[in-house]
Amino acid sequence: MENPTLVFLGQIQNNLEYVDYELIYKSIVEMSDKIIPTAILRKGWYIDRVRINRGNEIFNKIEDVSYIHDNDVLNNHVNFGRANIPKQAVFYGSILSPKIRVPRAVAYFETSSVLKELEIHENIEEIFTLSLWEILEDIEVMEMIFSDDALLKSEYAQTSFKKQVERFIHLPIADHYMKQGKFFSNQFARKDIGKNEEFKYKISAAYSNYVWDKTNFKGVTYPSVASEYLGQNIALLPEVVDSCLELKKVAMFKFERKLGKNLPIDSTKLATDLGIDKRNFNWFEYIGKDEQQKNKL
Repeated sequence: MENPTLVFLGQIQNNLEYVDYELIYKSIVEMSDKIIPTAILRKGWYIDRVRINRGNEIFNKIEDVSYIHDNDVLNNHVNFGRANIPKQAVFYGSILSPKIRVPRAVAYFETSSVLKELEIHENIEEIFTLSLWEILEDIEVMEMIFSDDALLKSEYAQTSFKKQVERFIHLPIADHYMKQGKFFSNQFARKDIGKNEEFKYKISAAYSNYVWDKTNFKGVTYPSVASEYLGQNIALLPEVVDSCLELKKVAMFKFERKLGKNLPIDSTKLATDLGIDKRNFNWFEYIGKDEQQKNKL
C-alpha cells in the first residue's frame, strides 16, 4: 500500500507555487514510519563557504562571511532555498567529496549566478570571497543521498547509499523507507529551479525544518546540483555554526572570462589577520605573482 503522504507530495511536487507551505509541513509531520538517514561530519574536517562580492564590496568581519545576520536582508531578500524557508538564516557550504577534492569550487558553483548564464557572456568577471571553517566536534546531520541522478554520478552517494540501505533492508517496511528516501532526496536534487522559481524548494525546505524542529539533527548534507552531483553540500542551523565551527581563513578570488574563454581562477586578496573576535580582517593584496604568499591559502 502506498504511503498517503508520499502520494500527496508526489501529486503536488510540480505545482508547488499554488500549495501552502504549512500544508506541506503538516503532511510531513503526519507521515507514518519516517526514516531519517544520517551521517557524521567529523571533527577536524573543513567546510568551504562562498559569498559573491557586489561591486567594490569588501567583507571585513565574521558575520559578513557566515550565515546571514542582517535582519533587513533576511526579511526582504531571503526566499525558499533547498533547506530554508523565507526569512530563515541557514549556513550553506561544501565539503570534500571523492570526485572534487577542492570544495571551494563546489561552493562557488552553487553561489555564482554568472556561471549559470556563461553562454550569454563573452567577457565577464566576478569577485567572490571564500571562507574556510574547521569543524570543532563531530556533527550528526541528515543525509540526502538516495536521489536517482546523484546515484548515477556521485561516488559519495553510491557509497553512502549502500551503508544506509544496510541499516533497514531487513525490516518489513524496507520498501517504504526506500521510496521515502528517494522521494525526499530527489527534492533536494531538483535541477529544474529557474529564476523566480524558489517555490520549488518548498518540500525540501519543509522536510529540513521538520527534522530540525523534531529531532536533534540541525543540519543536512546533499549532493551539489550545480556540480552535476559530484560535489557535496552542507546546510547547518546558526546554533551549530556558532558552537561547532571555527572560522580559520578568508580570501578573495576572481573569476574571469575573456573572448569566450574561462581563465584560471586566482586569489586576489588574503586576510592575513582576522582581528579581535574575527571582526577586523586585515587584507593583503597580491601584487603580480606572489606565489609564496598565495601558498599560505
